[in-house]
Amino acid sequence: MDVMNTAYVLVFSGALSVLTSSLVGFAMLIPMQPWGRKWAKGLNFRQIGAAHLDWIMLGLMQGLAAGLIILFSVTPPAWSVWAMVIGGWLNPLAYVFRAFGVDAFSFAGKPLQRAAAALGGVTSTFIAVAWFIFLHAAWQAWP
Repeated sequence: MDVMNTAYVLVFSGALSVLTSSLVGFAMLIPMQPWGRKWAKGLNFRQIGAAHLDWIMLGLMQGLAAGLIILFSVTPPAWSVWAMVIGGWLNPLAYVFRAFGVDAFSFAGKPLQRAAAALGGVTSTFIAVAWFIFLHAAWQAWP
């Protein structure tokens, strides 16, 4: 991927993440209505709110990564761009799992809990590795 295509992917994915978060925020209003209270049973809204904020932050993170790539005119490996995109989209799912009673922050318990925790660990690793790749490339291209 060249510099601009990389930036397009990251900015578009980040903007789509912010849109998704906005829709989650809108959906969070429904159970607050008298006619929608039945949908709130058994759901931890603090965790849905955490996912909502995480999608915003990770969307902004992708936009910042695109800015870094454009500013320094670097072309990171395509796999690192996709690692950032995948990590940015899937990492907030740990909070969604917690909203439904699965502790995705502890690698223990039943297989679903272990899978959710592993997903959180893998996606956090994807994001961190992508940042190392992007920052290393920018450091090498520092004017």
